Amino acid sequence: MVMEWINQHFREIESYPRPDWEAIYSVVEKDYKDVDQHKLWCDIARTWMNQLISSLSSDYSIHESENFILVTSESEKYVSNFQIFLERTRKQILKSLQGIASDEGFGKYVVLIFDDIDQYYSYLSYFYENDGVYGLSSGVYLNKGYGHFAFPHQELSYAESITAHEMTHALLAHLPIPAWLNEGMAVSIEDLITGSAPLRMDNEMFARHQSFWGEEEIQEFWSGDAFHRPDEGQELSYHLAQFAVKSLSQDYDIFRQFANKAHYNDGGEAAANEAYEGSLGNLIAQFFGEGEWVPKPETWESMHSNNAAQSDAAEPRGWP
Repeated sequence: MVMEWINQHFREIESYPRPDWEAIYSVVEKDYKDVDQHKLWCDIARTWMNQLISSLSSDYSIHESENFILVTSESEKYVSNFQIFLERTRKQILKSLQGIASDEGFGKYVVLIFDDIDQYYSYLSYFYENDGVYGLSSGVYLNKGYGHFAFPHQELSYAESITAHEMTHALLAHLPIPAWLNEGMAVSIEDLITGSAPLRMDNEMFARHQSFWGEEEIQEFWSGDAFHRPDEGQELSYHLAQFAVKSLSQDYDIFRQFANKAHYNDGGEAAANEAYEGSLGNLIAQFFGEGEWVPKPETWESMHSNNAAQSDAAEPRGWP
């Protein structure tokens, strides 16, 4: 049923078949409203993956589990272990972030593992501005069209760490939260699932942060720009986001209220004032002392471009 029409809605761009999701959504709304939507979007995802494999080497194949469609050329043992990890991690994130994370959406999650880093970056280039400068990537959740994961080949233990982080983003994709809150929860969940030691603000770490953050840099943190810096600011942004989430989540009920109301357009400031009866500037002052730490969205020139992936979709997979 799906194969007869969906193949008309692919365009080859930068060596890969790219689905025209707007056209596909239009066909579904017009002609397939009354069918099982989960099954339909699973069929669409499989067709899409078969198209993608045709542009890759013959070593790639499709593997399915209850909630995931995995495309890779990895060994049978690797695939089996990774599928178990994917299913277990999804359940653990939904439990750990109960009332915040959500599994809403039709179709299974799509996971791509590319043979090498060049192939990986070639695939990703379609999703980013050509003139942008970005830090290195070991994996990503692409929340555009049909949300999906992409990773380069890496050792299983490292792949699991990155996957836990990116899957947290996938399960938060229904919320228009600011990047710092999104990344802070993702790093915290990554440490929880992989058993990593919690990040600590020791003297060396504190000195690095104190010398980096100023009035201008903290606005990049609130807007999301800092997470795309190609220098140490990217690393320190992830650290600060994790510290911020740890501090805010001491009372999980209040944190849940905050996370569900926080919006990227003001860095979560209005939600913080409502839930915690205080500014996010006070949160940063706990770490670095008094200063101009309050989010100032009127100064954020690129706010919408950096948060667009979080606001494009109401659901994480096959429905806009």
